[in-house]
Amino acid sequence: MIRLLYLSQTKHDVSEDEIRSILLIARKRNAELGITGVLLHGGGMFLQVLEGPEQAVLKLYVGIIDDPRHRDCRIVYITPVKERLFGNWTMGFLNDNPLDVVSMAQLRGERSESVQAEQFSDLIRKFGSKLTEQGAKT
Repeated sequence: MIRLLYLSQTKHDVSEDEIRSILLIARKRNAELGITGVLLHGGGMFLQVLEGPEQAVLKLYVGIIDDPRHRDCRIVYITPVKERLFGNWTMGFLNDNPLDVVSMAQLRGERSESVQAEQFSDLIRKFGSKLTEQGAKT
């Protein structure tokens, strides 16, 4: 099993209806593939954590790269894992100004470098805390 964190810019303004559609499809597909994770959208960017079987996660990420709503997709962090951080979320969601949650500008600037495990863990804790506050649906 792996955990993958990617960052991308949106090619255009993504409407609330598009986000709802993304989440409906992702939640159904991810449940079938054994993938869990969280999606953050805001400020013209997507940041997403995917976790699950290696081949399923990598295949899903390739599909994201080809998705016309994304440009400049970059893997920020990828690692093998034994346990899930988002085991109960087929796709948690947070639609917020990303700078209020994490310093995405910093991550974007460092996206060609690997993110330290401690920094990644802090990021995930902030996601989880914010999602819990907003009552994210599974």
